[in-house]
Amino acid sequence: MSNLIVVSNREPYEHNSVEGSVVCQHTDGGLVSALDPVLKRIGGTWVAWGSGDADREVSGQVDSLPVPPDSPAYRLRRVWLDHAVVRNGGQGYANQVLWPLCHVTLDRVSYRKAFWAGYQALNHSFADTVLDELDKQPASVWIHDYHLGMLPALIKKNLPDTTICHFWHVPWPGPDVFRILPERRELLEGLLAADCLTFQTLSYATAFADCVTEFLNASVSIDPSKAIVLYRGHQTRLTARAISVHFNQFSDLAKSMEVEDLMARTRRRLGVSRGVRIGLGVDRLDYTKGLMKRLWALKDFFDRYPEYYGKFTFLQVAIPTRNNVEAYRQYRDLIRKTVTEINEQFELPPEGKNKGWKPIEYIEGRVTPSTLVAYYRMADLTLVSSVYDGMNLVAKEYVASQVDETGVLAVSHLAGAAEELSGALVVNPYDQEGMADSIRRALEMPEYERRERMRQMRLHLSTHDIYHWAESCLRDVDIEVDHPQSVPG
Repeated sequence: MSNLIVVSNREPYEHNSVEGSVVCQHTDGGLVSALDPVLKRIGGTWVAWGSGDADREVSGQVDSLPVPPDSPAYRLRRVWLDHAVVRNGGQGYANQVLWPLCHVTLDRVSYRKAFWAGYQALNHSFADTVLDELDKQPASVWIHDYHLGMLPALIKKNLPDTTICHFWHVPWPGPDVFRILPERRELLEGLLAADCLTFQTLSYATAFADCVTEFLNASVSIDPSKAIVLYRGHQTRLTARAISVHFNQFSDLAKSMEVEDLMARTRRRLGVSRGVRIGLGVDRLDYTKGLMKRLWALKDFFDRYPEYYGKFTFLQVAIPTRNNVEAYRQYRDLIRKTVTEINEQFELPPEGKNKGWKPIEYIEGRVTPSTLVAYYRMADLTLVSSVYDGMNLVAKEYVASQVDETGVLAVSHLAGAAEELSGALVVNPYDQEGMADSIRRALEMPEYERRERMRQMRLHLSTHDIYHWAESCLRDVDIEVDHPQSVPG
């Protein structure tokens, strides 16, 4: 076990009541998929909100419980939050204020004063739990994401010598957007208590530096190797480290007989014959993922390129999220309605060739890792059309799963992945005709070009995987971890 405490709002494993029994389930999301393999390798303690409906019923977790249940590798320490704190601090301030603000979808910002009180209470609850862990044994603390912007300051106030790094997973907006936040000063001061603040890209780190300069009059020094913010006698290092995926895990699974079988069964289940090309989208049902703009682009594609009727199907996997927020329920309903309208518009005659063909196959719900990798491997094209995205790990998961090296990745220039994956086609989600043309270009791209682009991206990800990312983040604050190559996978 390493002396490392990882802190996030989302827990990696939750206990839920399923048909009268308590079942431990691995949770979804890019943060968990990134950090869980890291903690399995290096050990430590993960502090997170106990979100499962049966989490409190699990015996033997006076302070923590070993996870994963089948092969324990690290400790999970749960934070218990009141419903009002979850509603105002998590669902409210974090997801209805900070999330749309950071993704520059300002018409979605829904501000209430009670939200800020809830956000403060949430961060105080996390601080109490982390400080309790630190009282038992000194450790370094690695905090994650926008739910916990006040936490660095709360920990440092009590234990100023604790080494703290904070990874901000989502974009960071510039001063012109950030000034909208009434508590901008408090949030910036909370984050600047960390010893290192890490962003997905250099542009987000630069935007943060601009904000602390403008709103706090902090001093920022930048040289070729580092950027340092000096504020009230404390130094905070700013770095950019693009989050990644477990490359070998995806690549090995893609080569398995299980995935080979799933690919064949998926084609039969969807009625997609061998000659039909497949496009793919995998997204949470979140307005920042640009799903409506993608659907409009697909409609434009079939309008202008009718030769692809019956020859190209777009498979959209939509993963439910935040169904307790009305704006998300309305968005989900609009997506469903639009998919139905497009399919009805381009429906082929029932007596013709490829009867039953649909331009869009829409699958709503969670899918197993093997099924997801089967989709990735069989897709001739994967389209990421985010209107703004910190990184977007779907792009990297697709590349890692493309063992045949024949698929094409098209990614929004407003997603962090576009800055790193230079073999991708870069699209503008606000230009639906341009996206439609990129779909056609991907489908008609010569095989040698497809292979060269994919091979280049796979080579990059094989050396810049999730372990390389974690090791780099921690070394920024002189936290040494076992080198990935020296530890069994």
